[in-house]
Amino acid sequence: MAHFVSTLPFHKSPRWTSSVETIAASSAPRRGPLRRTWGRMGVPDPSVISRLLRRAGSADAVLINGGERADLVYLALAALCPWITAPHLIVDAHWQPGRTALHRWAQRLPLWLGRRLLAEVQPHSREEIPLYASVFGLPEAVVKPLPWSTSLTGYDLQRQAEPGEAIVTGGHSYRDYRTLLDAMRGEPWTLRIGLPPSPVTEQVRAWAADLPNVEVVSDWTFRTYWQAVADSRVFAMAITPGLQRCTADQTICNAMALGAIVVATDAMSSRIYIEHGRTGFLVPEGDAAAWRRTLAEVYALPAEKARAIRSAAQHEATTRFSEDARIEETLRRTRVAAAEWTERGRAPGRHDAWQWAKAGFVLLLAAKASLLPILL
Repeated sequence: MAHFVSTLPFHKSPRWTSSVETIAASSAPRRGPLRRTWGRMGVPDPSVISRLLRRAGSADAVLINGGERADLVYLALAALCPWITAPHLIVDAHWQPGRTALHRWAQRLPLWLGRRLLAEVQPHSREEIPLYASVFGLPEAVVKPLPWSTSLTGYDLQRQAEPGEAIVTGGHSYRDYRTLLDAMRGEPWTLRIGLPPSPVTEQVRAWAADLPNVEVVSDWTFRTYWQAVADSRVFAMAITPGLQRCTADQTICNAMALGAIVVATDAMSSRIYIEHGRTGFLVPEGDAAAWRRTLAEVYALPAEKARAIRSAAQHEATTRFSEDARIEETLRRTRVAAAEWTERGRAPGRHDAWQWAKAGFVLLLAAKASLLPILL
């Protein structure tokens, strides 16, 4: 049986846990100045790197998390280890291009160093293929998108018989709350925003201070938040204009799976999951007037039409975009990569003078503590 090693936290899936050895990060607090330095650099448990380096040499394939800096530091180091030859797949790659030349160079560095091991990089949207080639220096043949999925396994959430009246939204990352709040001004609808305490939350509270129909909720648990989504009239997902990455994929899929009518900014992520007018609604980015019109349209939908949209959305989310379907496709691709790697004699490339030159280059950077402003 093939031996796969991964850092991905899909522990709720028996299919995954029976097929993959997981290298899990520890959530226990770490003491000492070195640990604190790693933490500030976005690597809360650096032992993941050393444990992966030890286990990857005997693996048939390695799956790493595109959203974790520790995994990307590991990739750069693994490519310099002659005993590590298994194909590597970067799952859930969702990278926003850096704002400065230095940041963009740092984003490309681990991918350049790890190129000999890369079998696949999996963003979510096909729209990201040319972007990943031009910005991150990846060959287009390596960029193989895989849409994201629901994440409600293990939670028994049931939608009430009739929808409630509120619009529900939430989350911190790349949300365009300013536009959504402008759309709510002077309207009869109620908007409930689920946001745990943070500076972003306080900013949103300030923006909504003069809007009596907006409530910022900071004490929802995971379960109560998603129950509110299930019972909503509309789930709203306003996405930052001009974004060059996918965002809120899982949130959109979860809302659809719960039978909510989703209204989202028309962005590269939402276009994957929502077919306008059939499984939800898409609104031009940064357009408060379009949000207002679309929300009014949803509130005016005949009951039968609203049920049809909810049903179609739920079907898509629980079949094409289900967690089980994504995990099965991830495992299928991993098996294919392992087989192809074996057929062509393991990882391409040689451990020659150029490889050792790269190793020296990385060690020099590490000594100067400049390796770690990695992908965000």
